[in-house]
Order: sequence, then C-alpha cells, then structure tokens
Amino acid sequence: MVPTLDGGARFLACLAALKRQRPVPGALVVIDSGSSDGSVEAARAAGAQVLEIAPEEFDHGATRNAGAAALPADLDAIVFLVQDAIPQGEDCLAALASAACAPGVAAATARQVSPAEAGFLTASTVSASPFAAEKPRRTGPLDPAQRSRLTPSDWRDLLLLDNVACAVRAELFRESGFRTTTHGEDALLAYDLLCAGWALAHEPRAVVEHGHVYDEDSVVSRYRDDARFFRETFGLRVRPHLLSTLKGYNAELRRDRRVLAGQSRAPQGGMASARRLRWAQVFAQREGSRGPLGSPPDPRPLPRPAPVASESA
Repeated sequence: MVPTLDGGARFLACLAALKRQRPVPGALVVIDSGSSDGSVEAARAAGAQVLEIAPEEFDHGATRNAGAAALPADLDAIVFLVQDAIPQGEDCLAALASAACAPGVAAATARQVSPAEAGFLTASTVSASPFAAEKPRRTGPLDPAQRSRLTPSDWRDLLLLDNVACAVRAELFRESGFRTTTHGEDALLAYDLLCAGWALAHEPRAVVEHGHVYDEDSVVSRYRDDARFFRETFGLRVRPHLLSTLKGYNAELRRDRRVLAGQSRAPQGGMASARRLRWAQVFAQREGSRGPLGSPPDPRPLPRPAPVASESA
C-alpha cells in the first residue's frame, strides 16, 4: 500500500521495482491525495488499484487504513511503502513479509540506504538511523513488569517501526490499524503492538533506497513536529535545554565530517552547509520540546501472540 502526492520520478522507479518483485505481490493499492503530475495514471498503468481522496482529507493514519482496507482479505502481511522508497532486488517485499510473520513478531521494517545521487548530508542522516543497520534486530517482547519501568526516553528507543517500508501481520493490522494522527502513526502502532506482547523486527535482507533532501527551511517542520510528538505523546523532551541542543549539534557535525571525509569529491557547500542545516535541525527539536508534557496513551486491546522463547528488547 502506497500513499501518493505528485510522486515524480522516484514514484515511477518505485513502481518499476514493485513490478520486479518475486513472488508477485498479491495486490497493490495506491491512495492518492491530489496528484497532478501523472502519478495516478502511472499507478493504474502499473496495475495498481487507485483510490483518490481530496488533499484536505489526507491523514497519515486514516489514509493508510483506507488503503489497507482495499487489499484482499487473505493476505498474511500488509506491506506499507512511501512513494519515494525504492525496493532493491527481487525479494525485498517477500523478505519483509516473512520477517513480519515470524513467531512472536507483529511487524518488520526494511533496511534503508541513501540514494546514490543524494548529497553527503542525506547520506549522513540515513546512516545514523536505526533502520540503516546491516544486522537483524528484534525489539521485544516486553512483559508488563518491563513496560512499567520504561522511561519516556526508553520508549523512543523501542518504537522501531517505520512505514517508509514496513510489513505488518494482516490479521493484527485489521484489528488495530494506524491511529488517526498527523504525525507518528507508525510509532503509535509500534507502541500498541509492544504493549500487546508482540516483538518488532528489523530485516536487513529487505533493502529500500530512501532519503530526504532537506534545506534549512524544510528541516525545521520535520524535526519540530517529531520533537513535539514525543513531548505530547510520551512525555519526552528530545532537547530539554540549551546544553543538550549544543551537544546534539556537535554530534551531528562529527558524523557529517566522517561522511564527508569518505566522499571522493568535496560537494558544494561542504561543512558550511552542514552547520546551517544541523543548527536548524537541533533548534527545531528544541522548539518542539517546549510546552506541557503528555503521557503515553492507553494501549489498544489486541490479540496476544502464542508463547515463544523470550528475547530481551
């Protein structure tokens, strides 16, 4: 299932990659919220069922739920992609779905790699993500005693589900779906699944090419909204004070320097661009961290997994 809005050339590449998958996916649903660049026509030409909604009706959770509801009822797993995530190889979706249906596992996320044409700042950002890991990872299951001891910071480190490219057990998703929300729908689903005793997987055999190219303006809304989400939803201030903001800024620049050092040719802007972008990023996190603290929501009741060998989170 793929939500779209003027997906452009990368969406065409995504469709081409989906056509190469083996075995052939059971169905492809695209839900479009007002494209004018030919994305709808391209999706239909690729054999997708296309649902069209008005731009103002788009919601990160509810829109994906509507797309998933149009899929066949007999699927073992539902795979979610974004329009600019390009599956690599022929078995990406199969590996992802298999990992999501392993004993005790409810959902799995693919490994993300930076697009070859991306600049060093995008490559640096992608490499820092837990979803860039080259080794498999299992998060959970958590028993009630473990959950009761979790701090807000702990929760942030555990909510490792990213619908850039993820698969969810179909029967579980039909019980829960994403919550209606403007941000963090995948993190909230991860929370509900972990609270129900399921584990989450990171499956590096499934690889997608994905990475945003941000400037100082666009980075602000992304990182401010993310920090606001964790403050309001889990009671976590990502950048609680000026010192943490400065430490975060310096840590980002250290990683950028390492990535830049590995470039065969120095990109235009170099570390001057990095300093501007990273300051905008951490300042946005600081702004999003200001305001009243929330607390974790009540988890939704979901079927629990059959007993499996326990693994630490």
